[in-house]
Amino acid sequence: MSSNEIRDPLLEHSYDGIQEYDNPLPGWWVMVFWASIIFCVPYTIYVHFMDGNTVLDAYEADMAENTLNLNLTADAATIIALRDDVEKLEIAEGIFASKCSACHKPDGSGQQGLGPNLTDKHWKNVKSLTDLYDVISDGVTGTAMTPQTTLSRDEKVLMAAYVAHLATEFKEGLPPEGEEVATWPSEK
Repeated sequence: MSSNEIRDPLLEHSYDGIQEYDNPLPGWWVMVFWASIIFCVPYTIYVHFMDGNTVLDAYEADMAENTLNLNLTADAATIIALRDDVEKLEIAEGIFASKCSACHKPDGSGQQGLGPNLTDKHWKNVKSLTDLYDVISDGVTGTAMTPQTTLSRDEKVLMAAYVAHLATEFKEGLPPEGEEVATWPSEK
Protein backbone atom coordinates (compact mmCIF):
# COMPACT_ATOMS: atom_id res chain seq x y z
CA MET A 1 0.00 0.00 0.00
CA SER A 2 1.51 3.32 -0.98
CA SER A 3 1.34 6.43 1.17
CA ASN A 4 -1.28 7.92 -1.18
CA GLU A 5 -3.71 5.06 -0.71
CA ILE A 6 -6.44 5.35 1.89
CA ARG A 7 -6.59 2.50 4.44
CA ASP A 8 -10.04 3.18 5.92
CA PRO A 9 -13.06 2.90 3.62
CA LEU A 10 -15.14 5.96 2.86
CA LEU A 11 -18.64 5.75 4.34
CA GLU A 12 -21.55 6.05 1.93
CA HIS A 13 -23.56 8.68 3.81
CA SER A 14 -22.94 12.38 3.35
CA TYR A 15 -23.69 15.29 5.68
CA ASP A 16 -23.72 18.71 4.04
CA GLY A 17 -21.63 17.33 1.25
CA ILE A 18 -18.99 15.95 3.59
CA GLN A 19 -18.18 12.25 3.64
CA GLU A 20 -16.43 10.51 6.55
CA TYR A 21 -13.89 7.73 6.76
CA ASP A 22 -14.76 4.66 8.81
CA ASN A 23 -12.30 5.12 11.69
CA PRO A 24 -12.85 2.45 14.32
CA LEU A 25 -12.03 3.13 17.99
CA PRO A 26 -8.61 2.05 19.20
CA GLY A 27 -8.53 -1.47 20.64
CA TRP A 28 -7.41 -0.31 24.10
CA TRP A 29 -10.45 2.01 24.34
CA VAL A 30 -12.85 -0.79 23.41
CA MET A 31 -11.21 -3.07 26.01
CA VAL A 32 -11.59 -0.43 28.76
CA PHE A 33 -15.23 0.03 27.78
CA TRP A 34 -16.00 -3.71 28.01
CA ALA A 35 -13.95 -4.12 31.21
CA SER A 36 -15.96 -1.36 32.90
CA ILE A 37 -19.23 -3.04 31.90
CA ILE A 38 -18.02 -6.40 33.21
CA PHE A 39 -16.75 -4.79 36.46
CA CYS A 40 -20.03 -2.99 37.18
CA VAL A 41 -22.07 -6.19 37.57
CA PRO A 42 -20.27 -7.67 40.64
CA TYR A 43 -19.66 -4.18 42.03
CA THR A 44 -23.38 -3.37 41.90
CA ILE A 45 -24.27 -6.66 43.55
CA TYR A 46 -21.66 -6.14 46.30
CA VAL A 47 -22.57 -2.53 47.10
CA HIS A 48 -26.36 -2.65 46.75
CA PHE A 49 -27.33 -6.21 47.67
CA MET A 50 -24.57 -7.34 50.01
CA ASP A 51 -22.70 -5.61 52.85
CA GLY A 52 -20.56 -3.31 50.72
CA ASN A 53 -19.44 0.09 51.97
CA THR A 54 -20.88 2.97 50.01
CA VAL A 55 -19.57 6.51 49.71
CA LEU A 56 -22.25 7.54 52.21
CA ASP A 57 -20.96 4.97 54.72
CA ALA A 58 -17.43 6.34 54.36
CA TYR A 59 -18.71 9.91 54.78
CA GLU A 60 -20.66 9.02 57.93
CA ALA A 61 -17.63 7.22 59.37
CA ASP A 62 -15.45 10.29 58.72
CA MET A 63 -18.05 12.58 60.28
CA ALA A 64 -18.31 10.37 63.37
CA GLU A 65 -14.53 10.38 63.69
CA ASN A 66 -14.33 14.17 63.43
CA THR A 67 -17.33 15.02 65.60
CA LEU A 68 -16.55 16.41 69.01
CA ASN A 69 -17.79 14.19 71.82
CA LEU A 70 -16.75 16.19 74.85
CA ASN A 71 -20.13 16.17 76.65
CA LEU A 72 -19.77 19.83 77.57
CA THR A 73 -22.40 21.67 79.55
CA ALA A 74 -23.44 25.20 78.66
CA ASP A 75 -22.78 26.70 82.08
CA ALA A 76 -20.59 29.67 82.99
CA ALA A 77 -17.90 27.55 84.70
CA THR A 78 -17.40 25.39 81.60
CA ILE A 79 -17.29 28.39 79.27
CA ILE A 80 -14.72 30.17 81.49
CA ALA A 81 -12.58 27.02 81.68
CA LEU A 82 -12.70 26.55 77.91
CA ARG A 83 -11.99 30.23 77.27
CA ASP A 84 -8.42 29.68 78.47
CA ASP A 85 -7.90 26.23 76.84
CA VAL A 86 -5.65 26.96 73.85
CA GLU A 87 -6.27 23.60 72.15
CA LYS A 88 -10.05 23.94 72.31
CA LEU A 89 -9.91 27.59 71.24
CA GLU A 90 -8.08 26.54 68.06
CA ILE A 91 -10.98 24.23 67.22
CA ALA A 92 -13.48 27.00 68.00
CA GLU A 93 -11.50 29.48 65.91
CA GLY A 94 -11.88 27.19 62.89
CA ILE A 95 -15.62 26.93 63.46
CA PHE A 96 -15.82 30.72 63.91
CA ALA A 97 -13.93 31.25 60.65
CA SER A 98 -16.35 29.03 58.71
CA LYS A 99 -19.63 30.05 60.34
CA CYS A 100 -19.30 33.53 61.83
CA SER A 101 -16.53 35.51 60.14
CA ALA A 102 -18.74 36.60 57.23
CA CYS A 103 -20.80 38.75 59.59
CA HIS A 104 -18.39 39.40 62.46
CA LYS A 105 -15.09 39.47 60.47
CA PRO A 106 -12.34 36.92 61.16
CA ASP A 107 -11.04 38.92 64.13
CA GLY A 108 -14.53 39.48 65.59
CA SER A 109 -14.48 43.25 65.08
CA GLY A 110 -17.88 43.27 63.33
CA GLN A 111 -19.39 44.16 59.97
CA GLN A 112 -21.61 47.21 59.60
CA GLY A 113 -25.24 46.12 59.23
CA LEU A 114 -24.50 42.42 59.78
CA GLY A 115 -22.76 41.50 63.01
CA PRO A 116 -21.68 43.57 66.01
CA ASN A 117 -18.16 43.88 67.36
CA LEU A 118 -17.50 40.87 69.62
CA THR A 119 -14.21 42.17 70.99
CA ASP A 120 -15.57 44.85 73.32
CA LYS A 121 -17.58 44.59 76.56
CA HIS A 122 -20.84 45.93 75.11
CA TRP A 123 -23.57 43.45 74.26
CA LYS A 124 -27.07 43.80 72.83
CA ASN A 125 -28.42 40.32 73.54
CA VAL A 126 -26.07 39.01 76.22
CA LYS A 127 -26.19 39.63 79.96
CA SER A 128 -24.24 36.53 81.12
CA LEU A 129 -21.92 33.90 79.69
CA THR A 130 -24.71 31.40 79.22
CA ASP A 131 -26.53 33.92 77.04
CA LEU A 132 -23.69 33.51 74.50
CA TYR A 133 -24.64 29.85 74.12
CA ASP A 134 -28.33 30.78 73.80
CA VAL A 135 -27.65 33.35 71.07
CA ILE A 136 -25.54 30.84 69.13
CA SER A 137 -28.19 28.11 69.54
CA ASP A 138 -31.35 30.15 69.01
CA GLY A 139 -30.17 33.12 66.97
CA VAL A 140 -31.60 36.62 67.37
CA THR A 141 -34.99 37.33 65.83
CA GLY A 142 -35.03 40.21 63.37
CA THR A 143 -31.26 40.15 62.77
CA ALA A 144 -28.80 38.34 60.53
CA MET A 145 -27.93 36.06 63.49
CA THR A 146 -29.62 32.76 62.63
CA PRO A 147 -29.75 29.66 64.84
CA GLN A 148 -26.65 27.54 64.28
CA THR A 149 -28.48 24.26 63.81
CA THR A 150 -25.58 22.53 62.05
CA LEU A 151 -23.34 22.78 65.11
CA SER A 152 -23.36 20.14 67.82
CA ARG A 153 -23.95 21.12 71.45
CA ASP A 154 -20.22 20.78 72.18
CA GLU A 155 -19.36 23.01 69.22
CA LYS A 156 -21.82 25.65 70.43
CA VAL A 157 -20.27 25.60 73.92
CA LEU A 158 -16.81 25.96 72.34
CA MET A 159 -18.09 28.86 70.24
CA ALA A 160 -19.48 30.56 73.35
CA ALA A 161 -16.06 30.17 75.01
CA TYR A 162 -14.35 31.55 71.90
CA VAL A 163 -16.63 34.60 71.81
CA ALA A 164 -16.01 35.13 75.55
CA HIS A 165 -12.28 34.94 74.73
CA LEU A 166 -12.69 37.50 71.92
CA ALA A 167 -14.35 39.90 74.39
CA THR A 168 -11.07 40.04 76.32
CA GLU A 169 -9.06 41.11 73.24
CA PHE A 170 -10.37 44.53 72.23
CA LYS A 171 -9.86 45.25 68.54
CA GLU A 172 -10.68 48.38 66.62
CA GLY A 173 -13.91 47.75 64.79
CA LEU A 174 -17.51 48.78 64.97
CA PRO A 175 -18.38 51.18 67.79
CA PRO A 176 -19.85 49.63 70.96
CA GLU A 177 -23.50 48.61 70.77
CA GLY A 178 -25.79 47.71 73.65
CA GLU A 179 -25.02 47.76 77.35
CA GLU A 180 -21.67 47.19 78.97
CA VAL A 181 -21.56 43.81 80.71
CA ALA A 182 -19.35 43.13 83.71
CA THR A 183 -16.16 41.24 82.97
CA TRP A 184 -16.58 37.51 82.45
CA PRO A 185 -14.29 36.21 85.21
CA SER A 186 -16.72 37.58 87.83
CA GLU A 187 -19.11 34.79 86.87
CA LYS A 188 -16.93 32.00 88.34
